[in-house]
Amino acid sequence: MHAVLITFTSSAPLGALHAPFSDYAQALTTIPGLIMKTWINDGTTIGGFHIFETRDAADGYLGSDLIATVLDNPVFSEFAVRHFDTIDDFSAVNGSPTGARAVGG
Repeated sequence: MHAVLITFTSSAPLGALHAPFSDYAQALTTIPGLIMKTWINDGTTIGGFHIFETRDAADGYLGSDLIATVLDNPVFSEFAVRHFDTIDDFSAVNGSPTGARAVGG
């Protein structure tokens, strides 16, 4: 499994992004190898924790037209993308889908 943390800032208030983010969330269901995304917001930073089956799947998403719509949107800036290996055996103890897949197959 592979984890990616993507964050960015927005000049638009979060409430104004509800409809486009809802559409984006639906579009994410079609991304090959994406297991889950947890959306995050702290008032100024928006983004998400993404869990992929492989690093190649993560790279595929990061090179996709879907993520390009976010990167090219002028209301978003200060993008940061961090890649992480997952530690599946410990994650399984805490109910992570990465850990569950590692344990359950």
